[in-house]
Amino acid sequence: MKKFLILIGLLTTASAWAGDKEVLQERLAKIDGFYARFSQDVKTADKQPVQQGKGDLWVTRPYYFNWSMTEPDETSIISDGKNMWVYTPAVEQVSVMSLKKMVDNRLMLLITDSHNPIWNTYTVTRKQDSFTLKPTDGSNQDYVISVLPTGMISNFTIIEEDGQRSFYDLSKQTLGKVPLDKFKFTPPAGVTIDDQR
Repeated sequence: MKKFLILIGLLTTASAWAGDKEVLQERLAKIDGFYARFSQDVKTADKQPVQQGKGDLWVTRPYYFNWSMTEPDETSIISDGKNMWVYTPAVEQVSVMSLKKMVDNRLMLLITDSHNPIWNTYTVTRKQDSFTLKPTDGSNQDYVISVLPTGMISNFTIIEEDGQRSFYDLSKQTLGKVPLDKFKFTPPAGVTIDDQR
């Protein structure tokens, strides 16, 4: 019995000493997917307004996401698990690239897979439910993401090298896997396809 209690004590201590990165990864892994409405607020380093926007976000782990901006301009960024499609109806063009080679939208790779090797290129510091991710490989974006112990993401911020901050507040969340047909993209007729694969 005494050995058992010592073992329990050691296991409890080990989990209490989990690093900030591990805590964030564990929280994100609790949810298979979700839908959320988002509002965007972009400001310069000296807090001057740049843009406000709205849209919808669907995620199913791993690697499936549909990020649809509805205001001020329509843009969709859709990952079918292998390819990422960026569609802007106003210019009648869609770009497609391999998800493995993706350098932009790293935040979506981090959110949709707690085991992606890209995690190794970030240091993570935690302040309650807020986690700051700083790249160690020269990438020019920092992230701050607020994730509740349940795994629900409440907001995140993308910080550019010049200090510009894009804040996204998530609301009307529905937790659970999103059907995979939400992540299929078929280019509309007449749209120019820029295939970068």
